[in-house]
Amino acid sequence: MKYVKSIVFLFLVSLILSFRSFSSELTFKFLNPSFGGDPLYGSFLLQEAQLQNTFKEKSTSFYKPKSLLERFSESFTNQLIYRMADIMLDQIFGENNQLPDQPATYTIGNFRITFDPTGDNYVFEIYDLSTGESTRLEMPKYL
Repeated sequence: MKYVKSIVFLFLVSLILSFRSFSSELTFKFLNPSFGGDPLYGSFLLQEAQLQNTFKEKSTSFYKPKSLLERFSESFTNQLIYRMADIMLDQIFGENNQLPDQPATYTIGNFRITFDPTGDNYVFEIYDLSTGESTRLEMPKYL
């Protein structure tokens, strides 16, 4: 019986010592070289990221920087349309802010602008003659 107890005791001690000898302290080490990891992983991680990236950059071939003349022409056109619209609104609303009772149509460049005061709202329809697109603006008569 004494031998059995001593054998069991030695077995348990050897078992405990063997587990202790194989265990080690848990340590954390960064993999990414950006955070202090091994720099040899850098190219591998970059390749993995590029393979997983589903974003496709838009082609920049359609974008061409505008020249000074093109920018000036665009600015001049915008100012001209603004001034023409201002003149048209002065004609519609008048100096004394009295609106006409009848619909009116104005053509400015490639735009046809129709003003209709007959309904519950003032209606402005802007029609682009070159593309066929149109926009409708409604403004209540009494604010």
